[in-house]
Amino acid sequence: MGNEISKRIALEKRERQLHEQLANATRHLHAARVQLKLCEDALEHTLIELHEVKKQKKEITGLLESMWNGSGANSSLEKA
Repeated sequence: MGNEISKRIALEKRERQLHEQLANATRHLHAARVQLKLCEDALEHTLIELHEVKKQKKEITGLLESMWNGSGANSSLEKA
């Protein structure tokens, strides 16, 4: 009888430990999900900003090329 009581006490102790481990793992999982969401949001924001910068760069490059080609054409016409 004493052996069964000590086994039950040991099992109850192990059960509490496992519940605590489960609670800790759940907290870590929740924190990881929050961190993942923050990283995904930052990634999305960065991609949107990168797209906008590339768009502006392309527009300015086109403007500069048209100005360069336009002034080159004018100077060629002036030489002729």
